[in-house]
Amino acid sequence: MNKSTDITFWAMLLHVLVLRPLVKLFSGINVAGKENLDHLKQYIIIANHNSHLDILLLFYLLPISHIVRTHPVADKPHFSKSRLVFRLVDFFFKPIWVTRGKPDLADDPFREIKRIIDAGQNVIIFPEGTRGVPGEMQHFKSGIGRLMTQYPEIPIVPVFLIGPERALPRASALLLPFWSNIIVGPPQLCIGGHREITHRLENILVELSRSESARRHKRKSHEQRVVKHIAFLGIDGSGKSTTSRMVAAAISDSSRVCLVSDELKFFELGRAREIQPLITEKLRHVISGYAKKAKSLKLYKIPKLMELLLRNQLLKETERWYSPDLIVLDGSPLLNLLAWSVLYKKDTIDQDTCSRALAILSGREGNIRHDDPIFDHFPELAHLKRLGLTKLALPDIVVLIDLPPDVACQRIETRGEQKQVHETAEKLGRLRQAYRQVCEVVQSDWHIPVEILDGEQTREDLCRAAIKFVKKSNDTEA
Repeated sequence: MNKSTDITFWAMLLHVLVLRPLVKLFSGINVAGKENLDHLKQYIIIANHNSHLDILLLFYLLPISHIVRTHPVADKPHFSKSRLVFRLVDFFFKPIWVTRGKPDLADDPFREIKRIIDAGQNVIIFPEGTRGVPGEMQHFKSGIGRLMTQYPEIPIVPVFLIGPERALPRASALLLPFWSNIIVGPPQLCIGGHREITHRLENILVELSRSESARRHKRKSHEQRVVKHIAFLGIDGSGKSTTSRMVAAAISDSSRVCLVSDELKFFELGRAREIQPLITEKLRHVISGYAKKAKSLKLYKIPKLMELLLRNQLLKETERWYSPDLIVLDGSPLLNLLAWSVLYKKDTIDQDTCSRALAILSGREGNIRHDDPIFDHFPELAHLKRLGLTKLALPDIVVLIDLPPDVACQRIETRGEQKQVHETAEKLGRLRQAYRQVCEVVQSDWHIPVEILDGEQTREDLCRAAIKFVKKSNDTEA
């Protein structure tokens, strides 16, 4: 191999072994319409432009054999500000360098682009010119139309990008964990005058942005988003984990649904989708492992409390990073914390105490004084409040799967796993009563819809009943 071929080989290898895996790891990617690039020997890609991540996503689309045969048009003065950046971009992407507003060749500003096309290679063009306002598409410059009047036989592949403007915004040097969505339209052959071609290509990209795929993935503004939490409660062995997973998948046919269970899952169109991992989720798994191995309730208490607090934090991060319409909870950090307190109290908790504890834990204590007797009954509340950990999320809909503790113990036995410290008939019986009391308070004092289902039903019947209740509650609140 000569020196040029050697450099080309290493660039392609690094794309495949380094760049693509890193882009996939740090920026989750959804692609729709990739088949529109199949079987094309030569093409020109046009795309909207909001972020430096755009070019990495477009190269992620390319067949491996096309990586070194595809060249983006790039502004030389912009990348020349850093010698290192310029060399890296030139090595990996072999751009067609231009100087916007000051063509190198006044007689033909497209000469270098045409040379690449005439050599049978591919070009990536951002017809808006420079990066525009994040999330908004600018009008196309006329240059794309002028160029295409000379190449009516070269197919143009329109690509609309959603998300890179949030994953790598202008002011940030670090990738943020937002999904990027790539919508590839069918190839276009353009004939006519340059204004007509420019206008037509701009309309095609606008139509892609309005497509169902784009609409489904576009992030709503914070003010518009109301993410409802649907909590499934029940003692171990009640089937709440299985039921919550089945319900999350079922109701995702028309909504984006996150399931916060032993694992964090994202459902859309009835199927589980890959999601970008969160550090909080990994930490929660570690803490949960310690809780499950605890040999006594005393040793179980702290890791379980930490796990519930991390799970509550995970709800906020799930809303922020994944933009779901609904979050289905396998247990509620707030309601679980309150119900589990009975395992550490010899006496039962009356409804008024339960209601005031719920108000404090959710950060809605109103006129409850700091010297209220409840802080003597629950000294942990004072510690949590002092640490600013009393703003736990109150669910919007609650489903309690009620099951006798002896039946729950039989089911736990069949798992063949090591029992947790609380998985005895006596302790599960106390938890069962606590869940029922918490649900009564939630419904009567906080007017949250609650449904209690018979846990001895089949999983299918439980799922159907839960879906019916969730949809009815959603419609009523809407």
